[in-house]
This record gives sequence, C-alpha cells and structure tokens, in this order.
Amino acid sequence: MRVAICIATFKRTKLLQELLKGISELTFQKVPSPEIQVIVADNDSRGTAANVCRSIPMRWPVKYVIQPRRGISQTRNLAISEVGEVDFIAFIDDDEVPEPMWLDELLWAQRRFGAAAVAGPVLPSFTADVPKWVKKGKLFDRQSHASGDFLDFCSTNNALVARTVFDRVQTFDERFGLTGGEDTHFFLKMRRAGFNIAWSSEAIVHERISADRANLGWLLRRAYRGGNSWVLVESTLDKRATTRLVRVAKAFGRIILGGLRAPVSLFLGKAAVTGALRSICLGAGMLTGLADWEYQEYKSAGSDPSK
Repeated sequence: MRVAICIATFKRTKLLQELLKGISELTFQKVPSPEIQVIVADNDSRGTAANVCRSIPMRWPVKYVIQPRRGISQTRNLAISEVGEVDFIAFIDDDEVPEPMWLDELLWAQRRFGAAAVAGPVLPSFTADVPKWVKKGKLFDRQSHASGDFLDFCSTNNALVARTVFDRVQTFDERFGLTGGEDTHFFLKMRRAGFNIAWSSEAIVHERISADRANLGWLLRRAYRGGNSWVLVESTLDKRATTRLVRVAKAFGRIILGGLRAPVSLFLGKAAVTGALRSICLGAGMLTGLADWEYQEYKSAGSDPSK
C-alpha cells in the first residue's frame, strides 16, 4: 500500500519543522506499514521552506516543490500532481502535528468502514501566550463525531482520500484559491459523485494556536470568512433560487441571534461576547457572499494560504 502525505505551506518554517518531525515518528499497528512519500508544496516563491525539508531526518522521502502562483487551491493541486502512483493521499496542515498512530488510524478506518475518504479530529494545542478566556471558552473546539459516522463533507486539515476519487472529482477548484473553502467544495462534490466520507475519532492531529490567532479580531474575521466562503461554494453547486432564499434566512437568523445574545453576553465574559459577535459576523459573511462579493483572505502578501 502506498500513501502520499500532502502539505501546503507558506512562511511557517518552525511549525513545518514540528510537523515533519511528527510525521517521521508515525507508527503502524492496525495496518501493515505502507510505503510513504511526503510532498511539501510551498506557496512562497522564495522557497523559505526548502531548508526545513532538507534538514529534518525522515524515514520516508520528502519531495519539495514551489507554487509561485498565489492561492491555496493552486498549492494543493501542485502537491497532488507530484504524488505519482499511490493508493491514498493524506492531507494535513502545516501548523499541525499528528499523533503517532494518526495515519494508522485513518487507514484502518478506511478499511473497516469501506470509505473513500476518512477524516479525524483537530484538537487545539495552545501556546503559553494564549489568554485563559480563549481556552475556557472553547473557541477553537471543532465539531466531533463517533467513529464510523458518515459525513457530508470534511476539511483537508486531517483527511485521507483514495486516489481513485481524484479520477472523477478532479482537483481543488482554483476559483477558491484566495477565498478558502476549496476543501469544502471538493468534499461536497465528492459526496455528490457517490463517494462516502467516514469519521475516525482516533486519528488525531494537534493544531498549534498562538496569541496571534487567539484574539477577538482574528476570530471574528475567520467567522466572516467562513460565512462568505460557504455561500460562494454553495452557489457553485446549487443555483436554485430557493437555496438562496433559505441562505438569506439563515444569514439574518445568525445576525439576529447574535444581536440578541450580545447584551446578555456582556455579563458572561469575553468568550460569550466573542460567541455572539461571531454569529453576527458569520451571518454578515453569508450576506456578502450572496451579493457575490469575495472576501479574499489569502490575497495579501502577509496572509497564510495554508489555512
């Protein structure tokens, strides 16, 4: 069995170093050890990740390529184009570290549940500078499921996809290269093509969260971008007027709910206030998406296209 681990990166050399060390420590108990290759696609035209890829002792070959065109979709697609003959492609973000059994659990779940793709949990790993209210408020917790549950879509921050899927679904849509949402779009198309996506609660990766993201401004921008990119993705897959009307209602519902929660949240602490404001920003992002306005989070030179 052959597996390619694809990583899109951009100016995160220290975090990429931790990720590659984590990959080098992968172990296999539930499935036979596969042949592994690691593909690192760098969206920095200056090649800042090259030294990291050369310096980390790895048990498996690492192929480093540069995508000079700006965009997360373009970067992921370059990585996929370099994998060669493999059975599965695993995706993980450059600010994450897998647990040693991560890939073993993904492959075992794929075999057990007969899934074309498997996704797993992304747990926050906070640095010392993250405020306590962020941790206690669980503002970086993600939705979880029971092992064996089947999903409508997932993300590329922790996923295994059968190589045959790409023969029918193709690659990541480059229209979402600057907005994000390319992985949501891909997995929704995958489900529409008849492929299933299973969940493995044991296939765990840890996402590094530092103070530059654990703050009100970042959380609100991310909520806004999430609403905006979701609508942009949805509009390419479902152009029915009824779908847009339902989305309008949901957008205003989010804004109204957040507005009602906001006054009460002032007495409940920063996390509650943030939750109320995030609901408003999510709804506002949906509305701008419905107006065909794109929030291009990854357009500026300082932004990070790997997230």
